Amino acid sequence: MSTENRPWTYTTEDATYNVDKFTDEGRSAFILILEVDKEIQAARKTLAKLEMASRGFNGVVSAQVTDDMLFEEEEDTTEEE
Repeated sequence: MSTENRPWTYTTEDATYNVDKFTDEGRSAFILILEVDKEIQAARKTLAKLEMASRGFNGVVSAQVTDDMLFEEEEDTTEEE
């Protein structure tokens, strides 16, 4: 059976509803839910890639550092009055 002929459904905790029976406003909102969910999935995928890239870059930087690169704060040489 092809999924193309199956009606869209909206499921809550209590029941499943036929989207074809929604008002025009309800169908529009349902379509926007689908679009928003797709964008959220894309954003999560992008975030995962960015986090992985950040870990990789941090690994490269961490491999470069040596003790002679340690930051040393200079003492404040101004006199208090």
